[in-house]
Amino acid sequence: MSRKYLTNISLLAIFAFLFPLMISAASAKFHVDVGLNHFYKKRFLEAYREFKTALDIDPKYAEAHFNLGRVYKAQGFIKEALIEFQIALKLNPSYLAAKREFEALKSSLEEDVRTQLKIQGQETLDKTRFEPIPAAEAEKKAKQLLNQGRTAEAIRYFEQALRQKPDDVALNKMLGFLYFRQNSFTNSLERYSKAMDLLPVDPEIPYAIGLIHMKTKFPEKAEGFFRQALRLQPEMVKAVFALGEALEAQDKIEDAIFQFRKCLELSPKLEEAQNKLSYLVTRLSYNYFSRGSYYYQRGEYDRAESMLSLARNYGNLSDEQNRQVDEMLNASRYWINKKRAQAKINSEYESISKSSYLNKEIEVYDVAQNFKPYIGQPVIWSGRVEFVGERKGKKYLFVNSRPEINLDNGMENAFEIEFPKDLPNDPRIALGSEVVEVKGKVLRVDKIRDQISGAFSTRRQPVIEATEIEITRKNYDQPLILRFY
Repeated sequence: MSRKYLTNISLLAIFAFLFPLMISAASAKFHVDVGLNHFYKKRFLEAYREFKTALDIDPKYAEAHFNLGRVYKAQGFIKEALIEFQIALKLNPSYLAAKREFEALKSSLEEDVRTQLKIQGQETLDKTRFEPIPAAEAEKKAKQLLNQGRTAEAIRYFEQALRQKPDDVALNKMLGFLYFRQNSFTNSLERYSKAMDLLPVDPEIPYAIGLIHMKTKFPEKAEGFFRQALRLQPEMVKAVFALGEALEAQDKIEDAIFQFRKCLELSPKLEEAQNKLSYLVTRLSYNYFSRGSYYYQRGEYDRAESMLSLARNYGNLSDEQNRQVDEMLNASRYWINKKRAQAKINSEYESISKSSYLNKEIEVYDVAQNFKPYIGQPVIWSGRVEFVGERKGKKYLFVNSRPEINLDNGMENAFEIEFPKDLPNDPRIALGSEVVEVKGKVLRVDKIRDQISGAFSTRRQPVIEATEIEITRKNYDQPLILRFY
């Protein structure tokens, strides 16, 4: 074998290995290109969908992670953007654009933190210059300042009142609320947590803590507190809505849809819930449509049918998308049913092969003499191939079950074998081969004709459909074994 021939074979093997990867990469790149077109036209939802689809195809595609981060950043989801830029850098450390975005965003956040610390430091300094007054007077002064819109000063008086009455639930809740409005989430959480320790049955407190965690980009923590609020007050509409948003932020879209629908059951005219529901149903339908199309193209019809059915049930697709869904659903169900039907046949054939051992005593001669009790019965017979014929484009074998008796003396021991599938082109399937063992069921009895002598059988002889056959031939070390299940 020449070196050039070996090189060609090696190249073909490498190409065969890489081809599926090339197709996958090309497909992912296509979705990124489409997403960028949407992104530059400020269609961020459509861009988001395309980048997510690219990552479904190739989760290690750095460019898709980078552009998904850009969408998050444009929509104000800073934490998510940072994560996507970081993933892109891990996948491709030399990705300069991702590095630049990541460092700029990180630097911006650090600057914001320093500013907040300076503000908090100044507030602490201001507190030290504040002359103490009785708690009741401090509360009164704080409320006056609050009515005048002077929130920062009001907080100072409420804090003074709280130092004198640290277990006052109302004061802790008020300060938690005011700190939240000032975006001082650490202080807000501290006050609300103290209030919850003092009054654990108040649903407003875990609800407020959940809002803090949503603001600080911890939706999984927020979910727990919103659920706690709903255990205390199941029909608290704002907590149901907030829980939906927390689930949406975690990409638990179906669960979020459930909560927004529950919102509308409690408050049918709640426009925010209607808008959320419409948006999420559209998004979910499209996701199911995309995933169903992907599985359909791969020939995974069971998974395609499941995804496409969900897309159809949720609705909110375009007329063209609905048409495509219906076409793919019909085709998927056709192949699923065909596969199930074939599996059923295979199971029956396997059962026939196993049952054939029970009828080992049945002879070809017995069936030819009185066929009625044997139609449909599994049998196991052996013999010699006298010739290979063809009927309706399919091969069949004419077999003598008693090779020691010449067919010229009668064909009472001959039978035919039909096959449910085409036989391979194998030299062992030929005149003179020995059918060591054939398993199948008796289909019918027919007058059979010896193609060599031209004579017909005196009686109608059995015709069986093979479920399994083993053929041997001289000068071949291995038998040919065929199973049709």
